[in-house]
Amino acid sequence: MFEQTSAAQRVGAFMSQRDQRADGGRRQVRVTRSDILIQRRFAGIAMLISVPVAAYRGVALAVEQAEGAHGGAAYRLSLAHADPDLDVVLFETQDSGAAAADWKYWSFYLDLPRLAAAEGEAHEVPGPAEKQIFWRRRLVNVAKRRPRFLTRRKRGQPERTSEVFAGEREIVCYE
Repeated sequence: MFEQTSAAQRVGAFMSQRDQRADGGRRQVRVTRSDILIQRRFAGIAMLISVPVAAYRGVALAVEQAEGAHGGAAYRLSLAHADPDLDVVLFETQDSGAAAADWKYWSFYLDLPRLAAAEGEAHEVPGPAEKQIFWRRRLVNVAKRRPRFLTRRKRGQPERTSEVFAGEREIVCYE
């Protein structure tokens, strides 16, 4: 289980996860907006795998029976990929409110659909379409304006800048 930190604190930081195929049974995972970096040792060879976020199907929320005396529900939030070896666990908790908040946050941050995982299958959850605010384009009209400090200056006159130097030699030195 992860320590109880917010999703924003885990962005860009390496997280340690279980990996049966890796040496020592652990791998390091770093989640960024553009790609997922998976660092592990396999048969003594260090490898760093970079998987683009667009290769993932979505952010999956799975509800399982919790182990222990309480026997409540355990929530696991992960990035679902077609290859199960590339699935990345983002968050594990027994708090349903924290799981729902992180599910919404990761889906919005990575611009991926929310998936509900049940019995090994992940199905997309219909919800309100949220607009991604991070990738705004600048307004084209504003980009074409002259900067503020140049608006006080007069524009150049091209007819005055075309001076012709006729009858002169050009000196070129190749050393």
